[in-house]
Amino acid sequence: MRSLPVFILSRLLSVVAVVLAVAVITFLTLHLLRPEAWSFDHRSLPAQLWDYLTHLVRYDLGRSWDSQGHPVTEFLNQGLPADLSLLAGGLVFGTIAGMAGGAVCAIRPARWYTRILEGAAAFFLCAPVYWVGLMLILTFGADFGLLPIPGFVINQYEGLSQNPARWLQALIVPWIVLGLPLAALCLRMTRAAMTDVLDEDYLRTALAKGLRERTVARRHAMPAASSPVLTLVGVNMATLVTNVVLIEHAFSIPGVFRFTTKAMDDGNFPLLQGMTLAAAVMVVGANLIVDIIHAVIDPTIRT
Repeated sequence: MRSLPVFILSRLLSVVAVVLAVAVITFLTLHLLRPEAWSFDHRSLPAQLWDYLTHLVRYDLGRSWDSQGHPVTEFLNQGLPADLSLLAGGLVFGTIAGMAGGAVCAIRPARWYTRILEGAAAFFLCAPVYWVGLMLILTFGADFGLLPIPGFVINQYEGLSQNPARWLQALIVPWIVLGLPLAALCLRMTRAAMTDVLDEDYLRTALAKGLRERTVARRHAMPAASSPVLTLVGVNMATLVTNVVLIEHAFSIPGVFRFTTKAMDDGNFPLLQGMTLAAAVMVVGANLIVDIIHAVIDPTIRT
């Protein structure tokens, strides 16, 4: 079994390899599908690719093809903090809420609130996040909602370092909307895993010795059931990042992907390459964090 630092190093190398592979595939796809857009560069394709990769390692993604010609990294630097905040909050909320709900459903399977939780999980697995966000805005929006909540505002995002209170106020509802589908998945997986774990002999023995059911579930069943849940979270990172794009537009959050539609309409390929790389880094970075947490909880996966 590998030590934790060795495991983390191997995962970091995998992250670098995935990002480079995404960069190469994106570059070749855009050049081969739209060669006329790059006709101004008369070098061979391998030479252009090598130049792109050597600039990439220096965090230089070229300049946008808009009228101002700003560096692509300038767009990323402006938008990534908001996207990372949104992704982290949705990930934390979805995982914790889903595991907590799943534990309740496993321990109290016949209660009325268990049926409500299971029904809500089924609904949020099917409902598109942009529709859920739109319904929340129309229902609870401070300016025009049917049941307005004073703290529920949109289009007023400010950075964490600029105004922490406004940052939290602008992101708390998007975090919930982004995390609900993940919470639904985690709830169902946690319920199934804990149901199996609670039938193990060692837990039955612990209950027979007088330990409270809540204590057994929290200290023994939940850690044992968390491994498949964290695996599920890692598998769904790409979907979570895709939903970030939709949440950005629904709640007017100034992230990287707010330029997606305009970049596609204008054929702004350097900016599209930059956004694709940003999405890849977010997916593999979030997976890396999940893998590290998973390795700490369950050391057997380090083999």
